[in-house]
Amino acid sequence: MSRIFICYSRVDRAITEQLATLLRKAYDHVWFDENLHVGEEWWAEILRHIAACQHFIFMMSDEALGSEWCMRELDEAWRLNKHVLPILVRGRTEVPERLQKIQRIEMASGVVSVESLNQLYATLIRHIPEQILSETRLKQRTSDRRLIERYWLFINGRYIEELNDQVQKGRIDWENYGSHITKYLDLRAKTGDNFADPTLYDVFAAFDDSLIHLDGQIGWTYELKEKDGRHYMGEPRSAPDDSFWFQKYRRLVQQATDMWMRHAEMVEAIRKMLPDFDVMREL
Repeated sequence: MSRIFICYSRVDRAITEQLATLLRKAYDHVWFDENLHVGEEWWAEILRHIAACQHFIFMMSDEALGSEWCMRELDEAWRLNKHVLPILVRGRTEVPERLQKIQRIEMASGVVSVESLNQLYATLIRHIPEQILSETRLKQRTSDRRLIERYWLFINGRYIEELNDQVQKGRIDWENYGSHITKYLDLRAKTGDNFADPTLYDVFAAFDDSLIHLDGQIGWTYELKEKDGRHYMGEPRSAPDDSFWFQKYRRLVQQATDMWMRHAEMVEAIRKMLPDFDVMREL
């Protein structure tokens, strides 16, 4: 749960207490100096609470801006890269330049309205510290890379190029196909893992869809044969007597071309995310 620190001036105590009471209904850790202590001994306690918070609410008024202790607290929050959230609690306050650049919430009437409170909640919820974002992105990137390396054993660029060539020539090595495409589709169907990166999610989904259609079209167009103890899919013996077979073959070639294009889009997405990843390698 996020921790909130409220910085305020004595003259703004009433609205500060009202705000803290309302925030404590939604947040477990809302802290402000309820007795407005001053002095270097108490300063250590202030620093501890600022360091522990994620959100630093600054109750902005001329009195707060003119307070040495309020400004020291604000400076410390900025030094620690806290989420500084100014709340204007008095009208006609001369806002300093560095606070003008930050979106503020208006409570100049001296009362916490439903509208201003909802705006405050929305701002607090939307804010995610950059450190957490960076750590999250790194974890997602690492997880996505593991998935790519896991799948690429079956659908690396070399094999997909070979498969497309076999389809065009009308002779698909069925044992090799089974050890690549069948295993890949089975792995994708059984695993609950998926990509965090939306682009990777989309290009893999499009590739899977084209591959499933290709798999079905191969079974519809070719038949299983054997030569020298090795199985392959090729033109059926009934093809010369099947007036629709050539149409099936044309659809198969089109489907293979679509699969190849979807794979190329997938390769491009992987290269952008992982420039050092060899998309042609056989893991």
